[in-house]
Amino acid sequence: MTNSLSCTFAALLFAIFTTNAGATCNNRAFVNEKRDVSTILILENAWNLAFLGGDTESMTCLLTPDFTEIMRNGSIYHRSDELALTEKNRGMAKKAAALPQITILLHDDVAVAYGLASEHRVNGISYKNYYADYYLWTNGSWHAFFAQWTPASVPGA
Repeated sequence: MTNSLSCTFAALLFAIFTTNAGATCNNRAFVNEKRDVSTILILENAWNLAFLGGDTESMTCLLTPDFTEIMRNGSIYHRSDELALTEKNRGMAKKAAALPQITILLHDDVAVAYGLASEHRVNGISYKNYYADYYLWTNGSWHAFFAQWTPASVPGA
């Protein structure tokens, strides 16, 4: 995407949704954010920890109101779904796995973090998935507006 096109795209996205202005964000990951790769890596870790810890306040700060996610099975989730899944983890002792190697693409006000997620098991079957998390820089901070999981290995294929 050219720089002018990505700027136009980012401006259009900003106009489509309201930001999380007014949300109380006590998570230290959301303080003094910069428009750099290091901040996106910090946010990827904060997202993982917030989800596993049931921290819906941090998730509310991180996700745009129109956040959308395409799950590995093809279903579409929205911010309310992500918050509900996060809420289910509240009070549970879920250990955060080490984040996989993350590649960050940063273009003006848009960043993409992607990688190959660590293997997990469902019903005794091992799966690997690629993921991509898309961020938009608005009002001095990053907010995730889209995510996608793509199967990297399908059992029996």
